[in-house]
Amino acid sequence: IEATMAYFDEKAKEDPDFFYRIRLDDEDRVRNMYWVDGAARRAYKHFRDCISFDATYLTNMYKMPCAPFIGINNHNQSLQFGCGLVRNEDTDGYFWLFKTFLECMGGLAPMNIITDQDFSMRAGIEEVFPLAVHRHCRWHIIKKAEE
Repeated sequence: IEATMAYFDEKAKEDPDFFYRIRLDDEDRVRNMYWVDGAARRAYKHFRDCISFDATYLTNMYKMPCAPFIGINNHNQSLQFGCGLVRNEDTDGYFWLFKTFLECMGGLAPMNIITDQDFSMRAGIEEVFPLAVHRHCRWHIIKKAEE
């Protein structure tokens, strides 16, 4: 984590709009992490009409799900509006991540958000983004129907 924080500090020197937050537990272990570069923060103001949030990827030795916030620009290209890591996929973890995202984006909530059918995620969205229209991802619905 020290190397990650050093990297983020270096990015913040290069990009004054770079943003990151790390939440530690009582034993100084990472509970949650969120980061985004300045270009993505600036783009979000124009393309926040619909974002996808998915925490299904385990990409590290600690098995912390990687949770990117993805949007689409006016050229139908995907944009990443930041990325989070969550140790526990519970309401508290998602609440922190969504509040941090909202803080980073100057209080501008997404208008629509597409997620899987996770109940903890839904509770966090209802609390932090109360005016956002929340829909479930078609792929997840079909996958669960097949099961």
